[in-house]
Amino acid sequence: MKAFIVMGRTLKGAYEEFFLVVGLSLVFWAGTLLVITAPMTWAGVNYVGNRIANYRRAGFDFFWDGAKQFIGRGALLWLLVIVAPPVMVGSVNFYLTNGGWMIVPGFITLWLLVSSLLAGQYFYPLFWQQTEPTLGLVLRNSFLLVVRHPLYSLLMLLFQLALVTLSVVLVVPVLLLLPGLLVLSHNFALVGLLQEMDLAPKPPEMSGT
Repeated sequence: MKAFIVMGRTLKGAYEEFFLVVGLSLVFWAGTLLVITAPMTWAGVNYVGNRIANYRRAGFDFFWDGAKQFIGRGALLWLLVIVAPPVMVGSVNFYLTNGGWMIVPGFITLWLLVSSLLAGQYFYPLFWQQTEPTLGLVLRNSFLLVVRHPLYSLLMLLFQLALVTLSVVLVVPVLLLLPGLLVLSHNFALVGLLQEMDLAPKPPEMSGT
């Protein structure tokens, strides 16, 4: 199944770019903890991850390139990723605990929450994969991918949750590897789908290069 192949590519990419992944993870934590630099940090880290997933040259110089581009739109995307899930979780809890007819909007909001979690793995990759990284196109295309490939999206999300669980259990990888692994997983997940549509480069072993 395609999802398991992409999982393997993610781990292979992390192995081949191990020191870069560790560096990106440390930068991610440092930039996120400062809060004000978080949007630029997330954009820069994902730009590097997107280059790796597309089998292009990657390095810390590209982190700075990504961090400096589209600062306004990057900040809006970061706020959406950070704020939307807690708001929806609170709404689901409110509706379902009140019972009665409010169960209906509660389940609708729950469905939107699950859909958002599935689509969220494509947000940042699409931000860099698209020619015009507008927030509207990122959201629309992310949800379209989930609708068209629900099982694939679910399996990739479960893979990412497994990475989080394993990293927490082992403690050290949370700091050194987890952010970089998740970024790679998100970008390989998107590129894997785009390869099926001939919208992204094939892996070297498949293209014969």
